[in-house]
Amino acid sequence: MRITMIRLRGSSVLFLVSWLFHAMFLQPWTINAEPFMHSDVAAQISTANFTQALNSLGTDQVCLIEFYASWCPACKHFAPKFEKFAKFLKDKRLGGRLLYIARVDCATEVDLCGVFNVPGYPALFLGQALDFLAKDPKKLQVYHGHDRELQHLASWVGEYFKTELIYSDVEGGASVGGAGSSAAHISSTTAKRRPLPNGPEWSLADVEGATLQLWSIVVTTPILHRGAEKRAALRGILEGWAAAHPSTSCKSHATGLLSSYDKIWPAGEEEAPAALLQSEPCGPPSGLTFRGEWVTCRGSKPNSRGYSCGLWEMLHTMALRFPDKPGAAGPAQAMMTFMTLFNTHFFQCAPCQKHFGRILASPEAAAVTDRRTLSLWLWRVHNEVNERLRGIEAQYGHSTTGDPEFPKEQWPTPESCPQCRASNSLGTWVEDRVWEHLQRVFGVGSAPGADGVKSGTQLQLGQSSRIRTSIFYSLLPVLGVAAAALLLFLVVRGNMVLGRRGRGSGVVWSSAAK
Repeated sequence: MRITMIRLRGSSVLFLVSWLFHAMFLQPWTINAEPFMHSDVAAQISTANFTQALNSLGTDQVCLIEFYASWCPACKHFAPKFEKFAKFLKDKRLGGRLLYIARVDCATEVDLCGVFNVPGYPALFLGQALDFLAKDPKKLQVYHGHDRELQHLASWVGEYFKTELIYSDVEGGASVGGAGSSAAHISSTTAKRRPLPNGPEWSLADVEGATLQLWSIVVTTPILHRGAEKRAALRGILEGWAAAHPSTSCKSHATGLLSSYDKIWPAGEEEAPAALLQSEPCGPPSGLTFRGEWVTCRGSKPNSRGYSCGLWEMLHTMALRFPDKPGAAGPAQAMMTFMTLFNTHFFQCAPCQKHFGRILASPEAAAVTDRRTLSLWLWRVHNEVNERLRGIEAQYGHSTTGDPEFPKEQWPTPESCPQCRASNSLGTWVEDRVWEHLQRVFGVGSAPGADGVKSGTQLQLGQSSRIRTSIFYSLLPVLGVAAAALLLFLVVRGNMVLGRRGRGSGVVWSSAAK
């Protein structure tokens, strides 16, 4: 077999090398991206077919439309439940006819979701096709329940039609909920313990991942980047990251965005411009520890833990990094301002927002005056939230991002900090020891790569496959350079051979068998 070598022009070589570089390690987390769950019942509608699809129904047709975002963990968690609900409803004649059930992906249909003022994801809207076509959300019913239990959803739909609607499993026929299932959840939840961390309590990758996801939520949700209040709030979030983010890349790029913020988004301009929405708050992906997978925040199943866990890690680490300054610029007030802006403007979980808002307005929050009282207050708040969610998970078997393998508990655990509790008591805390523990586990340089501190390879929670993934990603730059060098060698060598044979220029592919 004789194979003729390839001859490429210089521009083609540069294109191939740059493409290889980009594909190999500038976008590493797109490799394992999982598609959003497909629905066999709900129609997928978009700006392109919205008007046509609803016009074909008749103006009095009642529609149930889910507005979700394909990047949203809560939406992915809800998707199987929504599919069950859609199957339950599809054969029900309510008001004399079948419901029209559809979904809209707000990650791609930003303008369409914007006109409906979607309050958060996932959101369920119920109403007549005429009102959907008029894009008048005030005439539509929106589900505001926080748990999205199927029986509660069924009751909500039943109320619209002034009838009692009781959910039952389409396949098994058994009602959802009941004392038996609740008791099973309680026993299974209380029997488990959260796995002890194998390595650092937090990871830089997860804080960067939470930062990127928060930014993605803001830039893909029109009501979150529209108007003077949101403009000021987003600036405040960037100011917090610029002052106290544990990732040097996020910190420096947030600082850069702030320096040109007024130029990019001038005061008086209603909508955040594309230049801001398309910016990277943490810089190019190649400079980040995050590789599209959660590390210390990884759950036992898809869409559990993740973003909410990463947000807590962000708050605990930032609380120990705001610079020491007097007054409102000091660490305590600066951190409280950051959390208030996030909760008021960008927290997409409505019941969580209300609960956290009450905490921020409490006398205990007002008593926070310095870094120590700030960190201890945030620790107590985290445990309070854990206790509230533990009750929800015990009753319903899950919370929005809960994980049965990581049940909520009070921390630090006795194993992590034996001195943090008074002897012979699991309920009495020794706050001096807790304060020392918080500084040790969340302070500067406490996780690999944090604050620019060089450290050894970061171990990921007890999964050999995840360690192999980390090693693979660390080798990507080497493999990319080696592959590019090999490509250049083959091209140059081929050009030399073809030049000697006088075969002219251009790209030649041929083979011949002898």
